[in-house]
Amino acid sequence: MKKQQVVIKPNPNKILIKIPRANWNSLFSKWIKTPEGKEVELFIDIAEASGFDRKFQQNVSVGMVVAVGENVEGVIPGDMAIIDYIVTGSDDYTVGFVKGDRIVCVDAITTYHKEDSIVNLNGMNTYKEGDFDEISPLYGIVRNKVAYSREPYVFLFHEDPTKMVVSENGLSRQIVEEFCTRTVMASNEKSIAKAGDKIRCNSNDITERIVNNCTLSVIFQQDIIAVL
Repeated sequence: MKKQQVVIKPNPNKILIKIPRANWNSLFSKWIKTPEGKEVELFIDIAEASGFDRKFQQNVSVGMVVAVGENVEGVIPGDMAIIDYIVTGSDDYTVGFVKGDRIVCVDAITTYHKEDSIVNLNGMNTYKEGDFDEISPLYGIVRNKVAYSREPYVFLFHEDPTKMVVSENGLSRQIVEEFCTRTVMASNEKSIAKAGDKIRCNSNDITERIVNNCTLSVIFQQDIIAVL
């Protein structure tokens, strides 16, 4: 008797990801290739990354894409998925286990409100047309050592956000520059910034996410002030 192949079809806007039970970090390499073919680090070791404040640490996880909804573009089975910590930190995304490996189902498409909300009692809109509706926890993927961020995320090379300044009385102190220039590591098709571009942004809009004690710098594409 022939074994029948099981075809998994997730919700059209979702993907299924397998999170291995043991040593899932071995699924990926810290080294990826830029569009120019140069190998660079995707995740920077925290121990080597100065200016990182651990109190802001939030974990991400990685896993292997096993099935893709019909509306999801740019993701295929076998891709390594970079997902927000909320996915593995909650049972809400878990749909089952296969031989001890966790299977999670996440929205792969970020949606936006198509119209303004009804004005509330304070005369304000809860949200406006174009504001986020549902934000996907899928930051991006890695395929053949090339990283691709997903809308609305852009990956940046990590840089020390602090600098030393000396006051008039000769005392030195560290400050965080409000605005900074950073280099794009990976972006999506709808972003105005592409891999290798230098952008201007507010330091407070950059989020550091952690994978296996390594840091990944992420910004919403809407928070990019300008491409230099």
